[in-house]
Amino acid sequence: MHPTATPTLLPRMSPLARLILSGALLAGLFYVLLFWTPAPEPVRTDVAAPPIEVAVPVLDTTLLASAKDGSREERLVLEPEPLQHLLAKSIDVGPTVAAALGMPADPVPLAELQESPLRWRGRWLWYEGEVVELAGPRTGHPIRGRSIYEATLRLADGKHAIATFTEPPPAAVVRGSWARIEGYLLKLRDTTYPIPTERAPLLVGRAIQQDYPDWGPVTQLDRNVLPEVASQDYFPGSQAWQDLENDQCEALWHLAAFARDTAPGQTVEYWRQFGVLNVADTYPLLQRNLLAPGTPLRVLGTLVRRTTLAAPANPANIKHWTMAWVQVRDFAGHVIPVWVPRRAEELPTRTDVEIRGYFYRWFVYEAMDGKRYTMPLFVAADLDAFDLGVQRTTEWISYMMAGGVLVLALGSLWLKRRWTKATLLHERELDERRRRRREKQVGAATAETASSAP
Repeated sequence: MHPTATPTLLPRMSPLARLILSGALLAGLFYVLLFWTPAPEPVRTDVAAPPIEVAVPVLDTTLLASAKDGSREERLVLEPEPLQHLLAKSIDVGPTVAAALGMPADPVPLAELQESPLRWRGRWLWYEGEVVELAGPRTGHPIRGRSIYEATLRLADGKHAIATFTEPPPAAVVRGSWARIEGYLLKLRDTTYPIPTERAPLLVGRAIQQDYPDWGPVTQLDRNVLPEVASQDYFPGSQAWQDLENDQCEALWHLAAFARDTAPGQTVEYWRQFGVLNVADTYPLLQRNLLAPGTPLRVLGTLVRRTTLAAPANPANIKHWTMAWVQVRDFAGHVIPVWVPRRAEELPTRTDVEIRGYFYRWFVYEAMDGKRYTMPLFVAADLDAFDLGVQRTTEWISYMMAGGVLVLALGSLWLKRRWTKATLLHERELDERRRRRREKQVGAATAETASSAP
């Protein structure tokens, strides 16, 4: 080799070193292809249902404008024509129509409403409070056979709201009870008898509902509220036959609020210490009433159907309910009902889910094939997609492979640098040997020439 030759890019190496370097390059290529290629967007397996068009009443704004509330004299007068108009229009307004009318999620602050009543006139609003006055029935309803009822509520801040409605009050709604009123805002109202009020909103609706003071967060499960065991009375008319709309009670509200309010502090690892609904382990316990209502349990299955509905008045401040149906392979393929205290519509159907819920009671239903089934009913904070931990495993593998590639790359560079230094040192030694050899040859030739000279 020439003494000034430049070292090659890939030094001479043994077959083992070549194998290691090739493996490192292949591993790096595999890592890039597998983990850095963007994954395609998931495809929904269900077809989105067309939005349901809800017919809402059309109000006569000209007639509503005849209701005046600019002065105390005007607020003391109740105009009969706009009142009868709203009584007739509100007779068919239920929770679904009220939602379509844009009912606010929270009561409109009275200060805001009193500042601009024209902005809110004709809007469907609601308030809750203590019933301080209840009157009716009286005549004058625009629909034959109907009567008019009136109620005055004292709100939490001590102010008042007034309601005029059509349906008779429930038996539980009496003076001193807590109730909820909904209806179209007609005007601001002043009264002097029997309850003095000033600039109170007058709502015209269909009915007054029993309501309850809000509980606040429920973080402890009260076993005294829940039944000790789940009743196995499956005769028609028993609680097991009651659907979500007809089973609004303190036990359900308490369990749903507990599931909702404690869910943020509970991890997947926490829940996986509890059992899974299956035929082998948990069904015998359910049959023998060894799982009390409120027992945490996981339900692994496939989301096959769900329905969302507006929640009636309740102390847990639940606005919507979702009734989900989950097909559980480990439970002989049966479909299990799950009630969720929120609008849970994010997951598409046919998604594998892990329901982290609480056993509530037995539930009897008739399937589409006409057969009757008795299944355990669960209450859960949400519908959660089943997590196999693939992402965490993939990240761990990717980090390990990236680290391995980095180590191999650094090792290859270190070996290359070491080989380069060794090559240069070896070449210097060869050059030094050649130089000494040439010097010896030149010295010998000079001596020979000198000795042969005359």
